[in-house]
Amino acid sequence: MEVLIALAITSFCMSLAVVIYLNIQKSSLPFFKIKAVEMADYYLSKTLREKTFYEESFKAEEFTVKKFVSRNAMFSDAWLVRMIVFDGTRKKLFELETIVVEK
Repeated sequence: MEVLIALAITSFCMSLAVVIYLNIQKSSLPFFKIKAVEMADYYLSKTLREKTFYEESFKAEEFTVKKFVSRNAMFSDAWLVRMIVFDGTRKKLFELETIVVEK
């Protein structure tokens, strides 16, 4: 009887620990997304400031930022610049794109 009570208490504690762990995992995801947004914005502004319109890949902290550049299909003097931020497991966290017109 005592063993069954101990088993029930242990099972309850384990299920509570799993719920707490999953909540911690969910709450840390927005921080990664905020950091991914900041990094995409930083590298996009750097690209626009330096006018480096070619494809690159940046590695910063646990993120990888890939820059894709292509000509706009309708306007030959416009570039489509796309920044995609991946985490360490190659999961896409954020994508940012803009059209740049050459002057």
